[in-house]
Amino acid sequence: MLYKIDYVLQRFFTSLIFTFPIINLIKRTYFFIRFNTFKILTTNNVVITNFDKTTENTGITFKGKCTLSRNIEVDFSGGIIVGNNVTISDNVTIQTHRHEYENCSIFDNVTSSSPLEIEDEVWVCNNVVITSSVNRIGKGAIIASGSVLTKDVKDYSIVGGVPAKHIKYRKM
Repeated sequence: MLYKIDYVLQRFFTSLIFTFPIINLIKRTYFFIRFNTFKILTTNNVVITNFDKTTENTGITFKGKCTLSRNIEVDFSGGIIVGNNVTISDNVTIQTHRHEYENCSIFDNVTSSSPLEIEDEVWVCNNVVITSSVNRIGKGAIIASGSVLTKDVKDYSIVGGVPAKHIKYRKM
């Protein structure tokens, strides 16, 4: 039940009216109270919450600055660690839990979760879905627009497609 209240509050505090500079301070204060950091920069329609049952890993940690654009939903039921200078663009969904369907009734609502670590300097482009089967997105990685990420990503790798595949490495 608490996640529903959290969901509604975050939708409210990331509504368009809170993009105005003075009112934005209220939004930043809410995110500080909720996540204990001022390093989260959000625009509008951003929700970071637990969409499933709570486990020992449930939660999210921000190691540094993270910019979240519009229309983003982040499920941290499996636990997420976000590195420094991470950019998440518009219309991104990050899931850390999945619904099981083998050897059980779909109506039993059996779920499992897995942790996710997003390393430093990662850029997740527009319209990306990150599934619960991903445990690590490596340092400096880029996830191309429209991708569905189903596997871990190596450091400085550029991946894209449905499902996302390695395209090339960034020159660093």
